[in-house]
Amino acid sequence: MEILINNIYEILLLIAGILILVDVFLTYELPTHVAYVLLTIFLIIKIERSIITSIFLSVFIWFGFIVFHYTVWRKLLEKFHDNIVSPRKHTGGIEGLIGKEGVVKEIEGSQFIQIDKELYQFECERSVVVGDTYKVEKINSNKLLI
Repeated sequence: MEILINNIYEILLLIAGILILVDVFLTYELPTHVAYVLLTIFLIIKIERSIITSIFLSVFIWFGFIVFHYTVWRKLLEKFHDNIVSPRKHTGGIEGLIGKEGVVKEIEGSQFIQIDKELYQFECERSVVVGDTYKVEKINSNKLLI
C-alpha cells in the first residue's frame, strides 16, 4: 500500500507539472488553476495535520498560489511570449504609426497625412508638398511629427 500512495503523490505532481506547461505554451489560465489545487492537495497530504488545520492551511496555500499567479506568473509568461515565443512590440493607437510613411493631403484648406487610408494631423518644421510621401518620426500631443 505504501508504494501506491507514493505513486499517487508522483501522479499529482506530474499532472500539475503538465498543466503548468500547458499554460506556459498555450496561455490558458484554467489548467494552471487546476494545477494550483492539485499542488495544494499534495502539500496538505504531505503535512498531515488535523482536519480543521488542514482546511485553513489549504485555503492559505491556495490563496498564496493565486497571489503568485497574478502578481508574478502572468508577467513572466508575458515576457516569455513577447521575447521568445512570438516577439512583437506592443504598440497601440497613434504610437503604432511611428516609422510608417504617408502621403500629405489637403482637405478644405488644412493639410493632413494619410496613412493606411486614415487621415491624421501632423506638424513639420520644414514646408511640405501636398502629394509627397513623408515618414512619421515622433508623436507630440496626438499630432504626428514628420
